[in-house]
Amino acid sequence: MKRSERSTKRDPSYWEYVDVYHSVQNSNTSIRPSASSFAPPKPAKMIPMLDQFPLFMHGFIEDVVDVKADGNCGYRSVSALLGMGEECWAMMHNKLIKELGKWSQDYIKIFGGTERYEQLRLSLHVDGLSKVSMDKWMDITDMGYVIASRFF
Repeated sequence: MKRSERSTKRDPSYWEYVDVYHSVQNSNTSIRPSASSFAPPKPAKMIPMLDQFPLFMHGFIEDVVDVKADGNCGYRSVSALLGMGEECWAMMHNKLIKELGKWSQDYIKIFGGTERYEQLRLSLHVDGLSKVSMDKWMDITDMGYVIASRFF
């Protein structure tokens, strides 16, 4: 067996080739970029209530919306962040009911059966005139799939 066949050295990755290429290119140029040739950093957007979230999440949070706390607040916040406005939570319910109905067989599989599917479907049927009970609150762990499928 040849030495090359039993070698444990791996081939360089694509990124290692790119790094080497750029380091060679940079060493061959006599003109170095000055600090003034780079665009100034964008000022960080002030996000209200960011300190209420764990520090490791801060990089993933683009915006925070403070919505009316009436039991529909999960749907209010999603509709507000999608640009529809907080008061469009009822329209969000209707669109999610249609999404669940259109793809019912797929969602039954995702949710592990008809029982959980029906719980989620029924949780979307609310009377818009009063506060809703906890069984109607958004469960992001399951409803997140439906929201992502419908709106993204």
